[in-house]
Amino acid sequence: MTFCSKCVGAASFGAGAGSRSDRGSFFVPGAVKHYAPDLPLKLEHIRLEVAVNPQGKTLAGTVTQRVSVIAPGQTSFKLDQVGLAIEKVEVGGKLARFEIQGDSMRVYLAESPEQAPKEGESFEFSVRYKVSDPRRGLYFTGPDADHPKKPWQVWSQGQDEDNRHWFPTFDYPNQKATSEVIATVPKGFTAVSNGALLSKKDSSEGVVYHYRLGTPHVTYLITLTVGEFVEWADAGPRGLPVQYFVAPGLQENGKRAFGNTPKMIEAYEKRVGVPYAYEKYSQVAVQDFIFGGMENTSATTQTDLVLHDARAHLDFSGDPLVSHELAHQWFGDLLTCRDWSHGWLNEGFATFMERVWIEENPGEGGGIDEAKYYQLADLREYLDEDAHRYRRPIVCNSYLEPIDLFDCHLYQKGGLVLNLIRHVLGADLFWKSVQLYVSRHRGQNVETLDLIRAIEEATGRNLRRLFDEWVFGAGHPELELAFEWHEDKKTAEISIEQKQTGGEASVTKEGATTHLFHVPAILELTVADGVGRKKITRQIELGGSARERVFVACDSKPIAVRFDPNNNIPKTLLFPRPKEMLLDQLVHDEDCIGRIEAALELAREPGKFATRDVVDALAKAMSTDRFWGVQAEAASALATMAAVSGSAVADAARDALIAALSVKHPKARRGIVKALGKLKDIKASQALKKLAVSDPSYAVEGEATLAWTSSMFLPSQAPAEARGAADEAEAFLIQQLSKESYREQIRGAALRALATLPGIARGERPKAIAALVERARLRTTPLDARIAAIDALSTVVRSATLAMRAEIFETFTELSAEANFRIRMGLIHALDNAGVAEGIPLLSRISMSDADGRVKRSATVAMRHLQAAGTTPESVAELRSAFEKLQEEQKKLKGWVEELRAASTPAQK
Repeated sequence: MTFCSKCVGAASFGAGAGSRSDRGSFFVPGAVKHYAPDLPLKLEHIRLEVAVNPQGKTLAGTVTQRVSVIAPGQTSFKLDQVGLAIEKVEVGGKLARFEIQGDSMRVYLAESPEQAPKEGESFEFSVRYKVSDPRRGLYFTGPDADHPKKPWQVWSQGQDEDNRHWFPTFDYPNQKATSEVIATVPKGFTAVSNGALLSKKDSSEGVVYHYRLGTPHVTYLITLTVGEFVEWADAGPRGLPVQYFVAPGLQENGKRAFGNTPKMIEAYEKRVGVPYAYEKYSQVAVQDFIFGGMENTSATTQTDLVLHDARAHLDFSGDPLVSHELAHQWFGDLLTCRDWSHGWLNEGFATFMERVWIEENPGEGGGIDEAKYYQLADLREYLDEDAHRYRRPIVCNSYLEPIDLFDCHLYQKGGLVLNLIRHVLGADLFWKSVQLYVSRHRGQNVETLDLIRAIEEATGRNLRRLFDEWVFGAGHPELELAFEWHEDKKTAEISIEQKQTGGEASVTKEGATTHLFHVPAILELTVADGVGRKKITRQIELGGSARERVFVACDSKPIAVRFDPNNNIPKTLLFPRPKEMLLDQLVHDEDCIGRIEAALELAREPGKFATRDVVDALAKAMSTDRFWGVQAEAASALATMAAVSGSAVADAARDALIAALSVKHPKARRGIVKALGKLKDIKASQALKKLAVSDPSYAVEGEATLAWTSSMFLPSQAPAEARGAADEAEAFLIQQLSKESYREQIRGAALRALATLPGIARGERPKAIAALVERARLRTTPLDARIAAIDALSTVVRSATLAMRAEIFETFTELSAEANFRIRMGLIHALDNAGVAEGIPLLSRISMSDADGRVKRSATVAMRHLQAAGTTPESVAELRSAFEKLQEEQKKLKGWVEELRAASTPAQK
């Protein structure tokens, strides 16, 4: 399952990212320790027969499940179900008594233990039921008043424990069964489910699709997708059918997004050492999907947002999403976490395998540099969550709902730890361990100890301390290094200090406690030997003490020094070095991460290194480096220097950025545009305007729209001049709102730029505020543009007048009642970003009433942020008015609920 976005901006390499001043707690009210349930019955097979009515938003079904008895003497058993209208239960073909018990149902087998099924005995039971437009698990999407041409689609989403919302079953990932789905759908519609399509037959009620999966899997992976799709297929290894389904008219975009799938299967089979296990592999792109993708066994559901045109393909690839979900067919489906606390064995492996695919696919969007930079993005996302949200162990069984665990610790840190293990073992032994782990446990439920034991048996290495520190423990090394050259001894001295605190402790000189990480690391020193360059490499073991000193004999003073040159250790790193060393590293380091590290270190103290030779070196890297990521990071470093340096150096940095706007790679160009937008400078503004008007890349044109607006308002402008600039910007940005682009990159940038216009929060820009409010409220506005407008309004409200704030919160209140998942999440982010107390009642209502666990958690955390910040309204009367309004809305809601209850049938009750 995918939903974490990749970091694409030029951010710090990690120095200072360990700051924890604003970190909160992972745990939300109601969080408790969870354990896998008992297994008195072993589920063996599920047969699901359903009739789907997309227009009526109903499903009628009978689920038949075969189980064998593990614990004898059972007179009843419990099934998970939520909101289903249960009509009949049979056990062994005979009617059985049942009762609904909240979010479960109990089926009775016998009057006494003596009459109950015996140990090892198998029996079948069936449940006939109906469900109408459930809040979770099964989603009906289609036309409405605002989108009359929207197609009808139905799709399920079982992870984490949501399939119980559309069929009763044992809905926990601690056992597996084979499955079949027999779905009757209207004529013209296609049904896609797990396994092989055994038959497709016309009937008087529509078309009947019969799928069967012969390899056992967990219940959350059972899927059903129904819609009017275009289908095509490729041949995978050994003739494996690789199928694709998209809405009519989107086939070319689908080929662009999914085209590398067969090659990915081959690459993963080679690395994992276990062939793809299922009868087929299909991908279905659906509208309004609430995740990026979902790895249903042999039948992945993907968001249709991954489908993109040729212009978008300059910057965007579907490969990260496609490779992630495909990797789950091994890690998550063939092997599945025994309980949610070990979910990193699913998501951490899938995230790591994204990098593996990039490594295995040199060329367009792939190769070693791309893989390393991609991993750096993962590191930055994890460090940001760790520093600014919370810190937790990867394996953690305390939560409110399982979805709470699906965060950057589970995904990004999990993948980073697997890459660390590859570094510790070496690639050959790492893959030998993975191959043993997968082959031994295929078809099973696993926990982290299974991986530890596989590594031990495959390599003879005991990595239990590594797992204790990195997986069962929290945090990461926060390292500060210093370099000193002893000319008299021809020796380089590198001191290494771990600064993180908490956990297992070692006492430093100052008496503070430091949680030490024990990990092998590499020091790489480069010296000039008269005829060229020579590298001296030393492997060291961190963790002996909080502060360690390493001495390396050299013939001459090193010209460059690197720590952990391939960035294999998840960490923050502060390593000041002389300017000459950093410049050498920027130019000569073969590792793209080394060149990025040098650029960012030069910019970390711009006053110290603000010299023309540094600007020239960064400018050259920005313009000519062979990897676009280095170009973008060098641009960010130059912008930092241009913003704080003296006039001559600042002007040189600015001019270099402007000159580099013509670089070929669109991702590098976007980074340069973003950097230039940090400057308040008329020349920068004029250069950016050209790209805002037109660029081959959607992403560059959108970034230029935002950057141009940011750069054009100068500190020295007279009031009349500033008003004129704001008038010009407002007119241009409103014009930009008419441009179509992939994921609304141009329109969204224009909306966010409107929010930054001087005077908008004081009501001096009525056209701009009207454009934002209209696009936030108007449901015919493309969804990504609506979310951008909501985000923009949160920027305005922070400094808005009382009247303006009231108008914006009226819009926010209206949006809080919308059903669309992305709108609700966008609103929560906006309220958190706004940072004003008026958001607290709205967030409280969302957290208490929403059905989606991510929405509830996000609202709770945002509310906690506002409360911790001590935000207060402008007046007590304002807060009282907001509270009274909320009370009135609650009364209306209560009346609506009572009307529903009065109108419902006993079964629905």
